[in-house]
Amino acid sequence: MPAKKSAPATTKKAEKKIESRAETNAKAAAKAAASEAKSSEKTAAKASAKDTKATAKAEPKRAIAASRRAVARPVTRVVTPKAERVARPAAPEPREKREKAPGKPLPTAPEGHAPLISADGSSSGSIELPEILAKPAKRVATLFQALIAARANARQATSATKNRHRVAGGGAKPWRQKGTGRARQGSIRSPQWRHGGVVFGPNGRQYWQRMPEKMRKAAFASAISSRAAAGRFLVVDGMKLDGDQPKTRDVVAWLGNVGDTGRAVFVWNEIDERQARAFANLQQIEIRTPNSLRLSDVLDADTVMVMRGALDGLTKRASAGAGPSVRASESSRASEAARETEGSRA
Repeated sequence: MPAKKSAPATTKKAEKKIESRAETNAKAAAKAAASEAKSSEKTAAKASAKDTKATAKAEPKRAIAASRRAVARPVTRVVTPKAERVARPAAPEPREKREKAPGKPLPTAPEGHAPLISADGSSSGSIELPEILAKPAKRVATLFQALIAARANARQATSATKNRHRVAGGGAKPWRQKGTGRARQGSIRSPQWRHGGVVFGPNGRQYWQRMPEKMRKAAFASAISSRAAAGRFLVVDGMKLDGDQPKTRDVVAWLGNVGDTGRAVFVWNEIDERQARAFANLQQIEIRTPNSLRLSDVLDADTVMVMRGALDGLTKRASAGAGPSVRASESSRASEAARETEGSRA
């Protein structure tokens, strides 16, 4: 019997606990709803305040826009006509290059002879050339070798570099031999260092080539004979230029009387300073003497002009490379000339 009475008491306590929990949950829910309502009201108030500020700021802009729109505009718009594009002018036709007026041809002479130019630049016959200049032996290989040797001997060979011995500095050892962990070095002017010496650079190189005298003079004779065979070897009897100080225009007029010489070399026995000054402004004319005339001068020139007094000097310079037959013919000619002079004296 007492067990049956304890059951209703326990159920009442449980019901009370459940009711108290429901009340607390309801209160919490009411608080949360109230807090949410407050926060929503605050956000709405802030939004309304921002809207009012925005509308307050926008009202003057709207007023300005309205005032601008109220300005009367013309009913029709003036359309400026576009200017028509001007047609490009046609490209000018290329001008035809004027052909250079043909110059006066050079005077001619029979084989073995050279034209003789008088003092006024006109041709006054021909003169017989020495056999060494008229018909030398053709030695193309010798001529080529002599030209290469002359070009090589003209080089100065002044290019040089400093080796380790010539570079300044580097007397002290950069660091000690051992214990540093680096490679051993003896000088900061070693080739592997910056600002160091050069190992195999040019230093005192010589380009000079030796060539026998006979070969050089044979090449010189063949070069002059080639100009004589082409009719570009002229012998000048003299020059007559006006005044004590001749002008370049006088030289140009004299060359015009001679003919189209082109690039020429003029060989004088002795250089006259007054006349040489008149030739100095002419880039296509070079003045030489028999001893200063180079093989390259003869090969580069179109025409070789020689004073009559300098012809013997060229002959002597070329006769050293002549063969025995040519020397014999020259000696026989000299002996015949001597006999003729003796006979005339007698």
